[in-house]
Amino acid sequence: MKKVFRLLIVAAALPLTPAVAQSTTTKGTRVLGVSANDMYYSSDDFRSRLEISLTPSIGKFFADNWAYGLMTPIRYSRYKFKSTVNKGHELFIGLTPWLRYYVPSESRHRVFAQVQAGILANKYRGTRSYYDGIDTIVRTSGNTEVGYLAGLGAGYTYFVTPNIGLEALVSYQRGGFTGGDRGAVALDLGLRAYLGQ
Repeated sequence: MKKVFRLLIVAAALPLTPAVAQSTTTKGTRVLGVSANDMYYSSDDFRSRLEISLTPSIGKFFADNWAYGLMTPIRYSRYKFKSTVNKGHELFIGLTPWLRYYVPSESRHRVFAQVQAGILANKYRGTRSYYDGIDTIVRTSGNTEVGYLAGLGAGYTYFVTPNIGLEALVSYQRGGFTGGDRGAVALDLGLRAYLGQ
């Protein structure tokens, strides 16, 4: 009897399934998310290195399938050479508005395009030793810079539940500081919560 009852519930819910993703991308829906890329730790006989990159974001749908918001890219990296005092750490923090368009669909699988542009701040501090011919000198240095970050990408969201989406975004990002800029292709994997109006 329990199996029949469960089967009836699943059969009754199936017609509602295609509308799940569409209803979460409608005007007024709020979005909270976090994504990650470039996360690793390595260690060998000479040095160790750690890098963590997370991007929390908030947003809102201002029209069906159109959302805007603000994200804060945060990246921390640290390295240390084991046989010397050479070490350093670096922190990037940004403030980046974004705009996203979801291709209309009634599936749990959604494709989207995203554009973003904003500012970045970078703080570096390190210690380095060198031999000047007489003695070993240890110097500490650091600097802070402000720059920019811009990107354009395409992504995919799978709605695990009506309000939770797992997503992947591939984007071309360009950014830089006073010393120059550079571009790179990035892959972000994330999780988003779609909160009702």
